[in-house]
Amino acid sequence: MVVLNRFFDLVEKYFATERQISFYADKLCLAPKYASQVIRQASGKMAGDWIQERVILEAKLLLLDGHHNVQQVADALNFSSQSFFGKYFKSATGMSPKEYVVKNR
Repeated sequence: MVVLNRFFDLVEKYFATERQISFYADKLCLAPKYASQVIRQASGKMAGDWIQERVILEAKLLLLDGHHNVQQVADALNFSSQSFFGKYFKSATGMSPKEYVVKNR
């Protein structure tokens, strides 16, 4: 589906700075609610879940590369604070960024 492919392209381009479905819906020239419905029907997952998955994937890669600390990852992904990034990461993965690094390095 064209909308889904365009959505994925936009997520890949903007995930580090934009996590709101309204941003992506605007870029797709769709209402946020309608964009969410179309994406869910086409993919089986909610738009917000796709965005979060991409943000978390990048966070994991940055955390494990050995060149970034938690604050630098939070900054790179445009979180307002290290604390907010930690809560976002833990909500998605079940562990803090530091726990993730210890477990996976």
